[in-house]
Amino acid sequence: MRRMAWQAVVVGGMLAGALVWPAVVETQQQAPAAQAERLEVPADLRPLLAKPHSELRLVEQFYRLDRNTLNGNYLAGGRSGGGGRGRGGNQAPAAAPNTSISLSPNRIARLERFDLDWQAALRTLDRARLTEAARADLVSLENTIAGNLRTLDDDAKAIAEVMPLVPFAPEITTVIEHRIRMGDMDARKAAASMELVRKQIAGVRQKLEDGLKPGETTGGMRASRDLAIRAADSVDALRANVTEWFNHYNLYDPMFTWWVGMPHGHVDKALVEYAAFLRDKVAAANLPTANAAPIGGTIDPAPPPELPSVPDLAALIALPQDEMLPVVQRFLGTPGGRGGRRGGSAEDREPGYYKRWLAALRTLDFDTLSRNAQVDYLFIKKRSELALARANVVPQKDIPRKTDDSGIGGDARGRDGLIRDLQDEMIPYTPEQLIALGEREYEWTVAEMKKASREMGFGDNWKAAVEKVKEMHVEPGRQPEMVRDLLYYAIDYLRQHDLITVPPVASESLRMVMLSPERQLTSPFFLGGAQILVSYPTNTMEYDARLQSMRGNNIHFSNAVAHHEMIPGHNLVFYSGQRYNGYRASLGGTPFLGEGWPLYWETILYDKGFYDTPEKRVGALFWRMHRAARIVFSLKFHMGQWSPQECIDFLVDEVGHERDNATAEVRRSFATNYGPLYQAAYLLGGLQIRGMRTEIVDGGQRTEKDFHDEIMRQGSMPVAFLRLAVSKQKLTRDMDVDWKFYGELPSSNGPGTR
Repeated sequence: MRRMAWQAVVVGGMLAGALVWPAVVETQQQAPAAQAERLEVPADLRPLLAKPHSELRLVEQFYRLDRNTLNGNYLAGGRSGGGGRGRGGNQAPAAAPNTSISLSPNRIARLERFDLDWQAALRTLDRARLTEAARADLVSLENTIAGNLRTLDDDAKAIAEVMPLVPFAPEITTVIEHRIRMGDMDARKAAASMELVRKQIAGVRQKLEDGLKPGETTGGMRASRDLAIRAADSVDALRANVTEWFNHYNLYDPMFTWWVGMPHGHVDKALVEYAAFLRDKVAAANLPTANAAPIGGTIDPAPPPELPSVPDLAALIALPQDEMLPVVQRFLGTPGGRGGRRGGSAEDREPGYYKRWLAALRTLDFDTLSRNAQVDYLFIKKRSELALARANVVPQKDIPRKTDDSGIGGDARGRDGLIRDLQDEMIPYTPEQLIALGEREYEWTVAEMKKASREMGFGDNWKAAVEKVKEMHVEPGRQPEMVRDLLYYAIDYLRQHDLITVPPVASESLRMVMLSPERQLTSPFFLGGAQILVSYPTNTMEYDARLQSMRGNNIHFSNAVAHHEMIPGHNLVFYSGQRYNGYRASLGGTPFLGEGWPLYWETILYDKGFYDTPEKRVGALFWRMHRAARIVFSLKFHMGQWSPQECIDFLVDEVGHERDNATAEVRRSFATNYGPLYQAAYLLGGLQIRGMRTEIVDGGQRTEKDFHDEIMRQGSMPVAFLRLAVSKQKLTRDMDVDWKFYGELPSSNGPGTR
């Protein structure tokens, strides 16, 4: 469903073809000297090849990022109130800047265990086998971990010191971390927790008020100025966490709103007033601390996790390095690995530029390069040849768009523009051929739908089966729990069948937020990446809109969407892309890989029997049919053959969408910043990866799990080049990299009608 480039997240969507010429916009923003340097082509590329760097680089990257990920699984400190976990458009209120730490003992215990496990793993490394640079990095990493452990001890002491002034923090922590773990919501129990917190606030405030009375030294509590300010900062952070927790459930869960609305209001008011009291009265009094002895002070490490959190360090160290990284960055105009946004094409540089690059490539001995570098070489060569072939082509202008009264905007790309975009993505088919492909895939899903429909007792009336499945939705308030169970069901299946490495830190850190009604206007279904964004109606939506949202996000439709968005889909890509960043040169983000990878898993899991009831298969097939339909309706719109309204009707009549959801899908496709090929990229990218799988796995070059793991390591590039990187076929400097992943297709499908 979304939403990210292969390594770098692009919020709100990614322009199709963003991989091609990202240097153009960036260079326009540089000083003339910098522009000239980037446009200069080295006559000899050999001096530009990267020298070997420390083999501990990825190890350090994993430690740092995994620790940061785990840290986000617990109550937040400071003003963020949730580490970015809140729902867009409904965030916790801004608090005054503060330096409070998280008051979660669970956080300290888990991070202590993590650091201790890493210490033990690093001790097993054979230092004698490491380079001098790696040995220095190893010492640095060991010092970092030791420092982090000391900081955790300091945090535990700081919590102990402030706890007498915030005795309600443990109850809030329990409630907040239960939500972060996606635990079941018991609204009555949650209301009782809020009421307990209110009473605890009143109790500790009374003690402090007594301590402010002249001559009071026995029954009352006093806090120094420093302690009172730290406590006030902690109260602000706790309030922000509670606000985010409340907003997550409120309006979506009627029982939560009924039970918790008023108690939360009381607690929110009490927290605001208590923080002000601490600053304005207690801190201002500047009295010495009395009757506020620290509570606790030491926190034991958590027990060892069921699955080890430390990755295979030897495997990370052994990964080959990509010496062509500086060369690719020079070619793309992105030194230091900074990618630009697409704002031009090859024709924005004169043909001589690409001729010089082709000549420069000849200075390299292709056969002595690493495999990653050979793929980079072929990438530069192909892009330069494509730019030269298009040097004198005049782009199509005044492209017609079929209009209607739907109110959905967006320009049509035109046939010539689509062909250019397909060439950029290394797709060797015309728009007409891809429409034929989409129609062929659609017919396959219809045939499969009929099989499932017969099992459900509807004969060949598969649309009746779809309508039955739509009614199989959970009641209001139960959507988060249903989605959570689907996420873990998929992870368990992947591990049981040894299909791909699921890092324990990734599966431990699944997070969820709810989409606002405003976001659902263009995203009627789930979104994903670092966390899953769940669509479900609120009590602010009209009756028909509520029903359509519930029906469109039913249990079995959600089954495929959940793992598409998280593991093994976008979330795993997000996780892996960060950690393997720098393993090889990034050749640019593409939706054919970013969306094709999760879609590939939908098709593979279908083949393996993951959807083990006819209702589950109907849910999975609905989405596969939808992706086939996306190819058809998006390309026909951009060819000027269909209007937005015809696209909506097609989704309603031929796929079975609710009309509001179909309208949102079409609006998302044409009236936002998604590129012309983005909607087609889902199934086309999935079919590309299936074609790779047939060649590489079925051909015996790699095992299934190794194939999947290597894709996660490779990062961002057009799928045609990913095929070269993952396969074990011999590469040559003059080989043809074009690849018909779907075999032969009719040369033309004509204008076509529904």
